[in-house]
Order: sequence, then C-alpha cells, then structure tokens
Amino acid sequence: MKLRSKFEKDGDLKFISHLDLMRAIERAMRRAQIKFSLSKGFNPHPLLSFGPALIMGATTHGDYFDVVLEDEIDPEKFKDDMNRTLPNGLKIIDCYRVDDKDLLSDRVVEGEYTIIIDLLDYGKDIGDIIERFLNRDEILAEKDTKSGKKMIDLKKYIEDFKILGIHDSKMNLYLRLKISEGSPGPIHVLKAVDDFGGHMLDLEKMKIDRKNLILN
Repeated sequence: MKLRSKFEKDGDLKFISHLDLMRAIERAMRRAQIKFSLSKGFNPHPLLSFGPALIMGATTHGDYFDVVLEDEIDPEKFKDDMNRTLPNGLKIIDCYRVDDKDLLSDRVVEGEYTIIIDLLDYGKDIGDIIERFLNRDEILAEKDTKSGKKMIDLKKYIEDFKILGIHDSKMNLYLRLKISEGSPGPIHVLKAVDDFGGHMLDLEKMKIDRKNLILN
C-alpha cells in the first residue's frame, strides 16, 4: 500500500539536507516497527518520494512524502506512530492512502511561501517597486541547471506576490509559485526583485517558510 503524508519541518531541522530528511523518516519508521518496501537492485532503499526539495535553512508547514509499505496500516495509526518516533522539528499533520500508480511528482502544481526579510533602504517605496516589477512584460532571471546557466521568465511562474506587512526593518512577504520541472524557487524571485529595486533587501538574512504545497 502507498501512503501520502503531509508534514512540517522547522526548528533546528530546517538545517538538515534533503538526504538527511529521508534518513530521519526511515529511522522513524524502523523505530515504529513499520515495515516499508525496498527498491530492487544492489543498493536497496525505502520506496520514499518527496515533493520539491527546500533550500537549506527553509522551514515547511505543508510538504508531502509518499511511502510504499509492506503491510496494510490505518493512515491515522501511521501518523500517530511516526509522530512518536520522529525527532523534534518533524511532524506529520495529515496522512491518507493513494493508488500505487499515483505519483506525487505529477500532483504538485504550486507552492505557497511566506518570507521575512530585512530592508536595507527604508527610503524606497517597496510596494511600488514590487508592483512595477510584476507589471513588466517579462521578468528574466538566471538559473543554474544540470546543463549550465539558463535564462528563465519568472513571470510565467509567479501566481501571486505581495507584502503582508512591514514592522521596523522587517518585511513579511507572500509568494505563490507554479512548480514544474526546472521551475524557480523563492530565492530567484527575491534576487530579481532586489536587482530591479537597486539592492534594498538583505538576501543574507531571510526566513523562508513553505506554507503549503498545492496538489491537483
């Protein structure tokens, strides 16, 4: 059977890599004595799949993973058993059964993010800058790919981008992006805005939280 779990990752665990996240979930299943299926071949590994990887240091309150299990188990029991063995900072908030042929990678269509970032230049109208940034016919940005650097049009991916609030030097942003193979992440959008506005954002000090992955 295949289960799809929605989970949170925050606290100190925001600094673990995608590979370490997979290992943490595998260890939790072993501690909970949940029998999971393994891939075939010389290096068998748990049949685990995740949504798009987060950058190191980002938190999430709505990511997903799929796992194939050997035995039937009630999704609610899987959630409870896992939450007893997962490390602090990792928590499953929902779990349900999906068809074996239902691929998580085919389901993820958008990601919702909130970003807290420091303003370096208080004299600029950041709201006006973002409005003019979004109103351009195209928003070109450079992205690293497996075949080298590539120019992409961010406008094709940005579904929503707005200021939620500004307090002292900190700005709270909301960003919704389309997700597909090779799509950009929040960092690409923030860097493009910063370049467009004349470097008024502290890109070294920001908190990115993926609030939700939207599935079709």
